[in-house]
Amino acid sequence: MSVSPAAVGAKEGKAGVWPRRLLDIVGYLALALCLALLGSLLTVAATNLLGYENFVIYSGSMEPTVKVGSLLLTRPVDVEDLRVGDVITYRSPGNHTTLTHRIVSIRQEDGDWVFQTKGDANPEPDPREVVLRGQVTKMAFDIPYLGLCGRFRQEHCRHCLVLAGAGCRLGAHTGGQNVEGARDQGGAMRHAHSPPL
Repeated sequence: MSVSPAAVGAKEGKAGVWPRRLLDIVGYLALALCLALLGSLLTVAATNLLGYENFVIYSGSMEPTVKVGSLLLTRPVDVEDLRVGDVITYRSPGNHTTLTHRIVSIRQEDGDWVFQTKGDANPEPDPREVVLRGQVTKMAFDIPYLGLCGRFRQEHCRHCLVLAGAGCRLGAHTGGQNVEGARDQGGAMRHAHSPPL
């Protein structure tokens, strides 16, 4: 019993489909990650040019207003212009970490502006009031989850470059294989259906 070259080619083609599809999926995922990282980089660069400062939200104290992983965009404002309800980013007087919380009360003491803040998700106000002078960064808006890309980019910059290069090479390789496979399959089909001389 003879087996036609077209049938052999079809069997070999089926055996090689899954590895090629897996390569395609990995290539597309790498490309999507590279595009997300590039998008976060361009967003940060554009907002910096427009005068915004940006912060990545790591805790859930401002949920659901500002989600964990959001990229927070702030603008500097004079302390005198702050109002109850504004969301500000400042240094905590206790442990000197950067906090983003909402102002719940304002008072003046000995010529200084004293603020009581609270996270939207926290049941109680922050334990310490904070004295702010000059200018403070006030929330303008946030972009959910984009901060995660920025954090990944900052912490794994070298890995990102390697991944970007690998993603581009893999995409080019799988794209070339798909074109060649389509040509080979078309040639096999023409050979299989060509009339005898």
